[in-house]
Amino acid sequence: MHKILKKIFYFFQGILLFLLFLFLRPLPLNASSKLLGSIARSIGPKLGISKKASNNLKNIMPDKSQKERTKIVKGMWENLGRVIGEYPHLKKLVIKKKNSRIFIKGKKNLLLIKKRKIPAIFFSAHLANWEVAPMTAIKNNIPVLTIFRKPNNPFVSLLLKFFRSNVPLTPKGTEGAKQLIRSLRKGISIGLIVDQKMNDGIEVPFFKKPAMTAPAVAQLALKIKTLVIPVQIERVKKTNFVVTFHNPLKINKNGKQKTVLEIMTEVNLLIEKWIRKRPEQWFWLHRRW
Repeated sequence: MHKILKKIFYFFQGILLFLLFLFLRPLPLNASSKLLGSIARSIGPKLGISKKASNNLKNIMPDKSQKERTKIVKGMWENLGRVIGEYPHLKKLVIKKKNSRIFIKGKKNLLLIKKRKIPAIFFSAHLANWEVAPMTAIKNNIPVLTIFRKPNNPFVSLLLKFFRSNVPLTPKGTEGAKQLIRSLRKGISIGLIVDQKMNDGIEVPFFKKPAMTAPAVAQLALKIKTLVIPVQIERVKKTNFVVTFHNPLKINKNGKQKTVLEIMTEVNLLIEKWIRKRPEQWFWLHRRW
């Protein structure tokens, strides 16, 4: 009975999302993003789940006042709403050639893949609109296989897959991990979002507190010759973005390979720096600590 009720709930949830996207699709990108952002900013902070975001902020940014934390939580909800409002317009957002909404910094680091003829492990976080990064690389003729967490709701999964149709994806899990390895060995780059908690990962400092972290970036880099390129995404001017391809991480130190812990500590420090710069654009609802 429980399984049947769950399927019914997923079905109606999928129908509601489909109708929402159907309504948003004809709207201009700016209007769609602003509308969902405004709704989320108004409703989100009143939901019980917002306590998790507030507690996370209080835990790792104790220097922030209550007023500052409240403002960040409202900004987080607005950003999340904008991301949802931008899903029906993803292709338009990234592929548009004239008056592009994406400004790329560090393009030379992106093109290192062609210059050195080796693939890259791009890593990023749930900042701004995280869907933009792989699409930006692909637009610049750099194929990227991106791993993603498949939504529990199969109807939602189908909808998101439709809007991401020009981005090669592989689901998180054992088979997905195998596909990532095969991809790198074929010379095709991969994209990972690495700011989520992984219970069977390793303990790595994040905001100076131990956090269970997925070690895949380091493990793959030590196993296969690749570039490890940090990708920072920032939302500017509402529906415009800056995507920065930073210098590749150094895997060796003093002639020796770094350990997995050393590499992942560098990764977490970078993500922390990005979050501190634009805290309202990070997904504070993660159960990270």
